[in-house]
Formats: sequence, structure tokens, C-alpha cells
Amino acid sequence: MNLNPRPLRAADGATTRRPHFTWRGGVAALAAFVLGAAMLTIGGSAAALNGNRTGPLDRRGFPAYYVDEAGRAVQMCDDGSAVCLGARRRDLRPPDGEALYWSAVTTMRTRRGPLEVEFALEAAFEGSRPVVFRRVRIRGHLGRRGTYVLHHPYGNLRFAAITPREQRNVNVTHDNRCSIRGGRCAPRMTRWLRSTSRRGHYLGRTRRTRVTGGTLRNSISVEAPNGRIIGRKARFRVIGKACGRPCRARARRAAR
Repeated sequence: MNLNPRPLRAADGATTRRPHFTWRGGVAALAAFVLGAAMLTIGGSAAALNGNRTGPLDRRGFPAYYVDEAGRAVQMCDDGSAVCLGARRRDLRPPDGEALYWSAVTTMRTRRGPLEVEFALEAAFEGSRPVVFRRVRIRGHLGRRGTYVLHHPYGNLRFAAITPREQRNVNVTHDNRCSIRGGRCAPRMTRWLRSTSRRGHYLGRTRRTRVTGGTLRNSISVEAPNGRIIGRKARFRVIGKACGRPCRARARRAAR
């Protein structure tokens, strides 16, 4: 897995930089997130996740949990349940193993075509070294090229759709490394989106539901170059498992 940023050139000559990660298996199929071929600007007022309360490292070298600015901790969703897409602890092995702490994914049908959007906090390996990264991904096809704006729970994201002759003319992934020993992680993604009808320790359900937890809003919409809103979506498929006080206490004892 190569984490060094690589410049990507779109069909219209625009470029964007991103570290290269790949997500394999069922999570990849679910976690498509549509964005334009060229990232132009990112806006929002949110700060970073609370790196001062990153959990102790487990035996694999990953934090036992991450805490958002509201004080909610999430652990890896790897208990084999349907809510966690069947992921298990044994799946996270070098060099290609990957797992989710949290993700929120949805597909939006706009008046100019479909877009898939994903926010996630993921664990993976760089060779044999554990890494955690924040992902924002947008993919899809819009019938007209131009500069669009995604209004999302954490801010506003400007992106470009290239020529409609391309089968997928919106395709951007941004992966930003997080510290596994505390520090900044996931700027502008400050609180975990979670289902309004969640059950138990899980932040989501096996289906898309309305969510809460957004910094600015709990939905997404797309603004066309002419300023008109061409699509809205308020339901997400959320993956995540809360790590309460007993979980955090066990993690600290295990790290001693």
C-alpha cells in the first residue's frame, strides 16, 4: 500500500493529490463516495477529532478507539455482525487487511445523475506498519460538466465534473493520515454521524436511516454551477460501534 500522495490528472487537465489506498471486499462495494474529478476547495468550521483521547494501541498496533469532540468513542467494527458488514478481527492482517472504525455512505439521485458519497475512518497497513486514515470519497456521473458544490454534514466541498463522455466523470478520493498515538485526525469531520434509530452499541443499522451528529447539518445536497440545488439526501448507511466506559477500561488494562 502506497501512502505517498500522487498527482491525478483528469480528462480536462485538472489535478488533485491524494494518498493511494484501496478498500477490498464488501466494504468497497458499499463504500463508494461520489465526488468530482478535481477537488477545488474545502470549507467548514469544524475542528479536528479529539486526538488527546485516542485509545491505547492494541496488540495489532491500532488504537483501541477514537473519540470525537462530543466525547463519543468508537472502536473497530469487526465483530462479524451484519451492521459491521461481517468484518472480523482476523481480517485485519498485513499487508492488505483493512477495517472500519466508522463510516457513513449514501447514494444520491440528482437531476443530472447519480452520486455516491462516503465519509470514513479506516485502519490499514503500509507494508506491515499499522496506519489509520480519514477518507472522503465522491464518485458518479453528472450529465453536464462544470464546478459543483457538495453541502455535507461537516462543511461544503467544491468539485468538478469533467466531460459527460466519460463513464464516471466524477471520481475523487482524499485520504488523510491520522495519528495512532494521539494528535490531529480527520479535520472537518468532528462528530460521528449515527442513526436516529440505532440499537445497542452500534451507531447504524443494516439499512439507510436518518442520522444525527453533523456539525452543520445531517444531510447532503448538491449545488449546480448555476446555483440551483439538484439533489438532496438525508439517509445514510452508518457503520460503527460505540466504545463505552467498560470498553475503554478494558483497553487501558490490556495496554499496560
